[in-house]
Amino acid sequence: MPSPPDRLLSRAGESLAAFVPQTGGPLRVAIDRWLADAAAARFHLGNTKPAGPVLLGIFGGTGTGKSTLLNRLLGQNLSAASFRRTFTSGPIAIAGRLADIPDDWLGVEHLPAAPADFPLSGKPGSLLMAEAPTDLTARATLIDTPDLDGDQPAHHAEADRVFRWVQAVLFLVTPEKYQMTELLPYYRLAQRYGLPRWFVMNKAENQSAVDDYQKQLGDKTGGAVFVIPRDDAGFEPAGDANLAALRQAVVGLAPPESAEVQRGLERRVADLMGRLTDQIIAPARERRLIADRLAAALRAMETPLPGVDVNPVTQQLRQRLQQRSVLYLIGPQRVLDRVRQAPALLSRLPRVAWDYLRSGEISANAFTPPGGGKPGELPDFGAILTDQFAVVQSRIDDVVRGSSAAATWLADPIEGAVYAKERFDPAEAGKVAAEEIADLRAWLEKRWDATPRDTRIVMALLKYLPGGKQITSFAEAAPYLLATALVVHHALFGVDLLVLGGYSLATWLSEKISNEVSSRTRSANQRIADRFTRLAHEQIERTCRWLNQRAPSYKTLEQLETLAAECDPTKLEL
Repeated sequence: MPSPPDRLLSRAGESLAAFVPQTGGPLRVAIDRWLADAAAARFHLGNTKPAGPVLLGIFGGTGTGKSTLLNRLLGQNLSAASFRRTFTSGPIAIAGRLADIPDDWLGVEHLPAAPADFPLSGKPGSLLMAEAPTDLTARATLIDTPDLDGDQPAHHAEADRVFRWVQAVLFLVTPEKYQMTELLPYYRLAQRYGLPRWFVMNKAENQSAVDDYQKQLGDKTGGAVFVIPRDDAGFEPAGDANLAALRQAVVGLAPPESAEVQRGLERRVADLMGRLTDQIIAPARERRLIADRLAAALRAMETPLPGVDVNPVTQQLRQRLQQRSVLYLIGPQRVLDRVRQAPALLSRLPRVAWDYLRSGEISANAFTPPGGGKPGELPDFGAILTDQFAVVQSRIDDVVRGSSAAATWLADPIEGAVYAKERFDPAEAGKVAAEEIADLRAWLEKRWDATPRDTRIVMALLKYLPGGKQITSFAEAAPYLLATALVVHHALFGVDLLVLGGYSLATWLSEKISNEVSSRTRSANQRIADRFTRLAHEQIERTCRWLNQRAPSYKTLEQLETLAAECDPTKLEL
C-alpha cells in the first residue's frame, strides 16, 4: 500500500534537516527552499477543502500598487503604500478574524499588529497580522507581499514563500510592467497547481495596454483582466472589469473542483520530488564522492616524524654520572691482575688524583661540571614542533584546496567556519615538547645528586670490610678515586669478590656509564614522536570528518532516492 504523500515529504524532510546545519553554498539554498516548499505542500495536502476564508496572495512588481489595491478593496488604510519606493518588506495578512489564519501557516512567526503600527509595512521573516471584518474578509484573507522584481533578493524570497502557501492568487501589473518576466513563471505555476487566480492591470490609461496584456496571458487567466484606471486618467474600464467587479469576484469565490485540486496536488508533489532528485540528491551524491576521495587522500598521507632529539637536555647528567660511578662488579679472577696493575693505574690517574695523594685534600668542585651542572642554552623544541605541525596542516590544506569543489566549500562562510573550528592551533604541538621536556627535567633534577646504582652497591658492601668506612668517605668525595684509596690502604687484599671492573680508569669512565640516562632520553624522544603523530592523525581525522559532513551519507542518499521513487503522482493517496 503506497504511503501518503505528506508522510513521504515528512520523511524526506527529516533526512535533509539533519544535514542542513553543516552545509552552505548552493546546496544549502536548494535544501532550505525544498524544506520550505515541502512544508507548504503538506499544508495544502491537509487543507484540500478549506473550512475558513481562502488565503489570497497579492503579487506584483515594484510600484504596481499592491498595498494600495488591498486598502481599496477593504476600504481602509491598513497597508503602507508609497509611490516613491517599495514599502512592504514582509508579508501582511488582513483577516476578518486572526483565528482565520492557521497557526502553522507560512512556517514563520505570527505577529499581531498593534493599533499604533498602522499602516503596516511588514517585517522580514515574520507574518504581520491584522483584523478587518468585512464581507470580503469573510471569504478571503488578503496577503500583501513584497515585490518580485526589486533589487533586494530577500523581498523576492518573501513573496515566493507566500506564493507556495496561498490558496488563491491575484497578479497585479501596470501598463509599464505587464511584460515583466519575473511574473511569467508564477502565471504558469498558478495554472499548473489549479489555484483560483485573478489578473489586474492597475494605473491603466487606455484599453490597448489591457488588450495586449490579455493577449499575452492567453489561456492562463480563466477569465478577463480586471482594470483599475489611473486616478487622473480619462479612461474608464467596462463595468464587468472594474474594481467593484474584482471585489465581487473575490467575495463570490467558489471552491475549485475536487478533480482540479487533485491534479494540482499531484503536480505540486511531483515537482517537489523532481527538484529533490535534480537539485539535491544529484549534487549531494557528487559531493559524497568528492569528500570520500579527498578523505582517502588525506588518510594516505605519511605523517612526518617530528625530528626532535632531547639528548642535549640529558648530556650534562650523563657527564655527572660518569664522575660519580664506580662502575660494576666483575669476577674474582681479576683480583691479582688489579693488584699488579696498581702502579700503572696510579700513573694514569688525573691530576686531581695526584693532588689528593700528596695533600689528602680535594676541591669540592673538582668533579662538578661548570655552571653548577645546569644545561646550556637548548634548542626551542616547542617552536620546532609548532612549525612542523603547521607544515602538516599546510599539506592537508593543499589536498583539500586542490579540489575545485572543496575550495568552493571553503569559500562559503558556513562551511568555511566549520572547517576552521576543526583545525588545531599549531601551538598544541609545541605543548607536546614543553610537557615532555618538563617531565624529563623533573627526572633529571631528581637524579642529579643521586648516587649511581653500581656505586651504591660497592659502597654498601665496603661498609662491611675492614677500613670500609674510611674508604667510603673517600668515595663520597670522588667516586673514581675509590681505586686509589683501596690501593693506598691495602684494602684490595681484603676484598674477595668485590673488584673494580675494567683494566684502566679510562675504560671505566668511558665504556661502563649507566645506561639509565640514554634510555630515558630515547623514551622522551619516542613519546614526543608518538604524541606528535597522534596529534597529526587527529588533525587528519578532523578534516576527514569535515569532508564527511559536506554531503549526506550513502544510506541517507539511498533513502531519499527511494522516497523520490515512491512519490509516483498517479499512485499517491491524496
